[in-house]
Amino acid sequence: MVRVRFAPSPTGPIHIGGVRTALYNYLYKLKKKGALILRIEDTDDSRRVDGAENYIYDVLGYYKIKADEGPREGGGYGPYRQSERKEIYNKYINLLINKGLAYYCYTSKEELLKARANKSFSYNASTRLMFKNSLSLKKEESLSHMKKNKYVVRLKVESNTELNMTDLLRGSIKVNSNNLDDKILMKEDGLPTYHFANVVDDYLMKITTIIRGEEWLPSLPIHKLIYDAFGWKMPDTLHLPLILNPSGSGKLSKRDALKNNYSIFPIRWQELDGLREKGLLAGVQLAYISQLGSSFNNDDIELDVNKMSKKFSFSALQKGGARFDFEKAKSINQKALSKIDSSLLISEHPKVFKKLKDRLGDKALKVVDLIKTRVSLLTDLQKELTPFVLDPVEFDMAAVKKVFKSINVEDLNIIEENIKLNETHAIKENIYRESKEKNVNFGKLMQFLRISLVGSLSGADVFFIIEMIGKNVTLQRFNSLLNKTKKQ
Repeated sequence: MVRVRFAPSPTGPIHIGGVRTALYNYLYKLKKKGALILRIEDTDDSRRVDGAENYIYDVLGYYKIKADEGPREGGGYGPYRQSERKEIYNKYINLLINKGLAYYCYTSKEELLKARANKSFSYNASTRLMFKNSLSLKKEESLSHMKKNKYVVRLKVESNTELNMTDLLRGSIKVNSNNLDDKILMKEDGLPTYHFANVVDDYLMKITTIIRGEEWLPSLPIHKLIYDAFGWKMPDTLHLPLILNPSGSGKLSKRDALKNNYSIFPIRWQELDGLREKGLLAGVQLAYISQLGSSFNNDDIELDVNKMSKKFSFSALQKGGARFDFEKAKSINQKALSKIDSSLLISEHPKVFKKLKDRLGDKALKVVDLIKTRVSLLTDLQKELTPFVLDPVEFDMAAVKKVFKSINVEDLNIIEENIKLNETHAIKENIYRESKEKNVNFGKLMQFLRISLVGSLSGADVFFIIEMIGKNVTLQRFNSLLNKTKKQ
């Protein structure tokens, strides 16, 4: 059975890179009818951020990505928070020490800083005996240092060993152990490093396939050595390409997002808006994120993860970095909004449409049918909805001034009389007929009417607005602008 995992650290909000990792693991799990394990990697207490774990769950819930096992879900391979697995790590680090494949290191931070003044320095087989550790000291001296509880445990990396690994995306990878440090496996606080906890947990949780970001690719040789030290088979591993900023000149960053008015977060984190608050539908976010570094969802774009999973394939992934393009995401969002059922849109976003429903009742659905085709983002809806729920607060008087270069104030009687005398569906036809009879510019009459209804020359069809808000409100708005015009 395929078992994959999403293993974020609660050191801050997960961004769209983390979402892509969660999504790809989830899609692979669905495709293979396997299991998704959520593991919280919280061994670095100094970097833990309050609320970050809850945010992880909020994000997964928002996208309807459901873990089969995890801290809240439970399961047969827990605990699923690394901070609760200390006894497990102690057991396995002692196994390595007893096998002579790991050792106690008493080297101080000051000694290491001094050694690293030489940029070519590496704490490895060629240098380890120059420092205080359980390999260089006599047993009695080593025990004396241990009693002070000022030590770490390092992996003993044999010199000049050729390591052969396979990445499912990049193929064969070869590294000589002379290029590797004796990595720290257990820190001075008694908690494991990422490398050690990661390997132990993946093995004990029976993870079959690891899908993670490219930033972890340099860790692969160390992980391979740890697996080999235990005599365990390494899971299949795939490292996803980096997500780059829109220019492609570097990694996607919060700074770029703030500068260019998009977000790298899925939903609001503290004072920072997420892609949801920017107006992207959840399904659209996943659809676009699925395209970052892959081609499996580029044609006939699927927004539903179950349908997406049927198309998901490792062969569609690319090695090179993927540029984040908010305009492309907006384009997908625009198409999705135009196709979505209006009643569903209203029910999923009740706050957005509350005033419209209160004002228009059953007619609200017809308004949403129209305006959803005119916007790219959910946040654009408010502007389009305003003429249907509120009278204009301001008018574009510069545009009004231009109107009166072609018509007179008296000509506006054509509009008022026809609104009063005709059924809504006949107003346009009768205004047009009378304007032609009196040789009055019909287009300018319409511009004045539009400005009176919405405040400017842009917006939905004028006569659709009249049909929705009714003749009385239309006349009130018309006379409001007319009176303001006469006063100037």
